[in-house]
Amino acid sequence: MEDKKVEAIKLHVAGATVVHKGVFNSLESPKNEKALEKEFIQKFLFPIYNNLSPIRIYIELLKKELEIIFDDIDAWVVNSLLGDFNWRTRSVGAFFSTIKNLKEFEDTIGVLLLKSEVTYAGKLYCLTLAEFNDQKSLNYLNQYLDYYLTQKDLWFEQNHAMAALAYLDKQNASEELEKHLSNWTNFVSNKNSWDLNESIVSFEKEMKALRVCFELEKSGNRPKLEVTKPISLW
Repeated sequence: MEDKKVEAIKLHVAGATVVHKGVFNSLESPKNEKALEKEFIQKFLFPIYNNLSPIRIYIELLKKELEIIFDDIDAWVVNSLLGDFNWRTRSVGAFFSTIKNLKEFEDTIGVLLLKSEVTYAGKLYCLTLAEFNDQKSLNYLNQYLDYYLTQKDLWFEQNHAMAALAYLDKQNASEELEKHLSNWTNFVSNKNSWDLNESIVSFEKEMKALRVCFELEKSGNRPKLEVTKPISLW
C-alpha cells in the first residue's frame, strides 16, 4: 500500500494528475531508460521552464537564459527532455524543438499531445505544432480535438488546441476550426471560465513571443554557461 502511495505521489508531481485510458493509449511515447543527470537538469531545465508560463511575460528573462545554452541545444537534448515523464521536461523539450526547428520530433510531440500523459505540457505541444504548420501538425490537432472535445470530464488542453487551429486558419486562409465549434460549445457548457476568444488572443501573443526566440539563431559569441546551485524541483 505504501509503495502505491509513493508511486501516486510521483505521478502527481510529474503532472499525471488525471489517470485516463483513451483511444490513443496504445500509441508509443518516448521513455528514457534512466533518470536525467543533475547537471543536465540544472543546465537545460531549471533556467527555462519557469519562464514558459507565459512566454510573453518572461521573454526577456528567457532570452538571457537561452543565450547561455542555445548552441548546446541539439536533437539529443530534446530527445532526452521529451523522454522524461514529467510536464516540466516535456514542455522544455517541445519548446527547444520549436526554436531549433527540429521537425524530426513532430511525430513525438503529436503523440504526446494525443496521449496527454501529463498536464500543463499540452500548451507547448500546441505551440510547437502550430509553428511547424504542415499537414501532419494539422492532423494531430484535429485528432486531438475530435476525441477530447467529446470527453467533458477531461479538462485538458482543448482550448490551446482550438486556439492553435484558429492561428493556423489565419496563417493558411483555411477553415479547420469551424469543424470543431459544435463540439466545443457542448464541451464548455459546464466550464464557465473557458473563453475561446481569450484563448485565441493569448495563443497569438505566445506565438509572437516564441518568434523572438528564433532571433537567437542569428546571434554570436554567446557567453559560457555558469553553473549555479541547483534548486529542489520535485
